[in-house]
Order: sequence, then structure tokens, then C-alpha cells
Amino acid sequence: MIAWVFALLLLIDLGFLAWSFAFPHPASPRLWFLRLMLFGMAYDNLALALGNLGVGAPWYEAISYPRFLLHAIILPLLVPFALSAMRACAIPIARRRWFAIGCWLLAAIAWCYGLWQDVGGLELRAETALGHARLTSASDLPPLATIAVNLAALALSFVIWRRAGWAPFFLGCLFILLVNGATATQPWGLLAGNGAEAVFILCLLLTERFLLRFQGSAKQAN
Repeated sequence: MIAWVFALLLLIDLGFLAWSFAFPHPASPRLWFLRLMLFGMAYDNLALALGNLGVGAPWYEAISYPRFLLHAIILPLLVPFALSAMRACAIPIARRRWFAIGCWLLAAIAWCYGLWQDVGGLELRAETALGHARLTSASDLPPLATIAVNLAALALSFVIWRRAGWAPFFLGCLFILLVNGATATQPWGLLAGNGAEAVFILCLLLTERFLLRFQGSAKQAN
């Protein structure tokens, strides 16, 4: 049953990915970042859906490692995405050199730390929850890079809400932060977290549509 839920989430990710190519200005760098995030989410759900079939087999261990690598590489780019969104909304502070450097520096630190913590010393162990098997990290350290990026995105998206009147980005960040925080120790925490990711990426896609239209309206006004 749980495998089918992950398979459904995989189909949702692929549907969102296909939808992104119908957006205006489909070559937007922000939109390509969201497609990269959707690819990582789809891969994660595919690997998890195959858990009961593959745990204990060498091939399953091989396809499980990229789950953590993709997460460590892609997630820190959420900070530059938020910075670009602020600039698209013409929020003055986003044009300040020191602010942009700070955002990119945070992303770089999260990227390096995530690769070191989540990938460099990664050891996998088999785990079963709700009757579904998977391979997970043996580390008990909290995902500090993920937490830092999520908090930064929450703060930047709050500014977008208050200055541009667009709330979905902030609400998506708040939702996934609360869900992951509340369910991390539960047997169904991974399922809830991946479900929250689907809601979160929808909020990001809607935000990108808003930004593309906002920029288009601003150009017409000028």
C-alpha cells in the first residue's frame, strides 16, 4: 500500500514537470531550477516505491545513494531562487550587493555542509515502517543544512508576501517546515514529508507563474 502512495507521488511529480513546459517563458532559470527539484523528488519517490522489491539487493543500494546526493546538491539553490523572486518583485533590498552575497554565501555553505554530512560519510541501513522497507541514512545528526535553507527561504518568502502581496511561497515554506518538524520521529514521517514536498513544489510553481506574469506586466507598463 505504501509503495503505491510513493508511486502516486512520482506521477504527481512527473505531471508537474510536464506542466512546467506550458508556462510562459519556459526557459526561465528559476523554472529550470524547479524542474531540477522535480527530477530529484521524482527519483526519490521512485526509489522509495521500489523499497520492498529491492532492499537487500546490490542494485537497490546503488540507486539509493543518488537520493541523498540530489537532495544535497539541489536544495541549497532554493535560496538563490528566493533571491531571484525578490528581484523579480522589485524589492529594493534584493538589489543590494551585500544582501545578494549573503544569500549566495548561505547557499554555498549549505551546499558544502550538506555534501559533507549527507553524502561524504553516508552509510545506509535498512528500515521498515508501516510494512514498507527502504534504505535510510544511519546518521543520527539533524539535517542542519536543510533546516538552514528552509528557514532562509521562509524569511525571504515572507518579505515577498509583505512587499508583493504573494503568499503561496511563504505558506508552502511554512507548511513543509511544520510537517517535517512534527513528523520526523513518526513511522509515517517520510510519507508525510514527501507528500508535503508535493504541496511545496506546487506553491513554488504557482509562484513562478506569478513572477513571470508580474515581470511581463512591469515590462508592458514601461
